[in-house]
Amino acid sequence: MTDTPPRIIFVNRVYWPAQAATAQLLTDLAEGLAGRGWKVHVIAAGDGPGLHHGVVIHRTGGGEQHGGLVSRTVNYTRFIRRARRQLASLAQPGDVVVPMTDPPLLGAALTGTARARGARVVHWIQDIYPEIVTAHLGVLAGLFLWPLRRKRDAAWRAADCCVTLGEEMAGTVARHGVPGGRIAVVPNWAPRELMAEPGAVAVAAHRAAWGYTDKFIVAYSGNLGRVHEFNAVIGAADRLKNRPEFVFLFIGAGARFEEVRSAARARGLENIRFLPPAPREQLAAALAAADAHLVTLRPEFAGLVYPSKLAGVLAAGRPVLFVGPLGGEIARLLERERCGLAVAPAEGNRLAEIVAQWQASPAARAQQGRQARAAYEKHFTLAAALRRWEEILRPAGASRQVGLL
Repeated sequence: MTDTPPRIIFVNRVYWPAQAATAQLLTDLAEGLAGRGWKVHVIAAGDGPGLHHGVVIHRTGGGEQHGGLVSRTVNYTRFIRRARRQLASLAQPGDVVVPMTDPPLLGAALTGTARARGARVVHWIQDIYPEIVTAHLGVLAGLFLWPLRRKRDAAWRAADCCVTLGEEMAGTVARHGVPGGRIAVVPNWAPRELMAEPGAVAVAAHRAAWGYTDKFIVAYSGNLGRVHEFNAVIGAADRLKNRPEFVFLFIGAGARFEEVRSAARARGLENIRFLPPAPREQLAAALAAADAHLVTLRPEFAGLVYPSKLAGVLAAGRPVLFVGPLGGEIARLLERERCGLAVAPAEGNRLAEIVAQWQASPAARAQQGRQARAAYEKHFTLAAALRRWEEILRPAGASRQVGLL
């Protein structure tokens, strides 16, 4: 076996220039590896250039999919079929195929093809399906989806490594029969634009553009998805609705956007405001313009997803208010790094109390912000992720224990 890095083939439905979260993450990692001398290929939907920043892109047609469940399912199936054909013609012995989880169960569909071509397989698991559907829809859905879970489990066990975003997700993978030596934890990193902290002038300008120069801003930035928890946030805003110095700002969109907006309107909560997602080039200033940030997770989804918005908040140097499982890994991280506090989903009053305390204690809040930035630099940088991915992808990784971080 030589020390020559193998060729890497990533597979994901979205990639540059798409702005979806997995597209941005994959673009960062693929281009970062290419910049370090790796031969990197990406199979993705859409049309366009076949080479970008050193990465060879193989397009399958189609594009980002919107619309209802039936339409999405048809397009997901079409992409998987085309990606499988593309992979069958591209993969060679010694390659490393890295399927992501967009669409769900993509890795289960491609593992056999990759193995048949003599390639190694590393699953990059962003979300754990079909368990997410089961947690959302209930036990009957889980029974219906059981055959898909069996196929997914077999693909995980056949892989050289399964890469998860957090320890709880790693535990879920281990419970489905994957040896601990073939599971690695590599957190998603903050966007590259957040490596340098924005200056005070840029931050002040952003607050002024929002019209909240004199407000204490509690922000939720990112996807308002089905796995996220908002009851405590609505409750805290209700508790503070007669204190005009506070504003709760939702920056983003998602499946629960209308639900949250309707709940705010029903209670007459004028201290809850909504803004569209910030362009990536403005993200650093937008995150730093808030005084504190919300990260939320419904307890039933712990171990199935990891709220990756946490990395961006920490990079912005702002304290974190986590709403979710108090005994989970995010709550433990905030306590260990002294950069935020956690409350349970039903503790809206407690969340309001913390917000009021932080507003009254700018020195303590600033210290937590510095601790947040330090936690980012310790755990959530692209440079750290690149180093870890190189360890996983090198040929020696096929014969050694990768191990949990």
